[in-house]
Amino acid sequence: MISKQDHRLRTALLTLAPVLISVVVTAQTPASTDAGSAMSSGTASPGPTTPGPTQSHSQPQGGTNGRTVPQNAEPAQIQAASLSAELTKSIDTKKAKTGDQITARTTSDAKLPNGAVLPKGTKLLGNVIEVSAKSKEQKSSHLVISLNRAEIKDGQDMPIHAAVTSISAPAPPQSVDMPLASSGGMTPGTSPIGNAGVGGAATSGAPMPGSQSIPETQPQVQPGAVLRSARDKVPVGNMPNVMLSAPTTADSAAVLDAENQNISLQSGTTLIVNVSLA
Repeated sequence: MISKQDHRLRTALLTLAPVLISVVVTAQTPASTDAGSAMSSGTASPGPTTPGPTQSHSQPQGGTNGRTVPQNAEPAQIQAASLSAELTKSIDTKKAKTGDQITARTTSDAKLPNGAVLPKGTKLLGNVIEVSAKSKEQKSSHLVISLNRAEIKDGQDMPIHAAVTSISAPAPPQSVDMPLASSGGMTPGTSPIGNAGVGGAATSGAPMPGSQSIPETQPQVQPGAVLRSARDKVPVGNMPNVMLSAPTTADSAAVLDAENQNISLQSGTTLIVNVSLA
């Protein structure tokens, strides 16, 4: 049996329930309205957002597969004429100093891209740019030279760019060792009794027993290898352990390095040079 007090409490709750529900709905309505207004006006609501499917990233112009091509990726190729020349003055890292003059003379004609002709006998002039000799502290030697002027026979002087692509030192002189004669002053190839052998027959020209004959020796001529790219390093002909590298600056024409020895370029050393007007 429900007491009068419980009955009164139940009646009060039933009476207040519609009011409480109305308050809750009213409290939630402004938030929903604000969210709808934000969506309709295009204003982003607070909180993290996720890019929609319509968003996209622009592709770089001038590229392939999203990669841009750097400007001036490859330096412009300078047209040049190839010629051969010989040093007319020796260069030795033990004695050379920065600023010393370099001289060479062309041994072939060359026509430059602009039509100018460098005839055979043209003088090429330059300087020592860097030099270091082998020492106790430094086991290698280093030499950088330039060739920046051309003097034609008629006195005309023009500035040039030059890049040495190959160097060959003069081949060592040939040497022939003659057969050694036996003691007694006799001529090689004769017997003690002259040219008559046993029974008076002539003997052959074979050396006498005891004589020594050394065969002729031929020099091993090794022409210098040719540089093919800016990263190449090639051996210098007839100069073991000396390497030629491509020029590293616009002013340099050749870079030489040697391990455990000094570099000595004798007069007559052959250069293959690419020449263009400065």
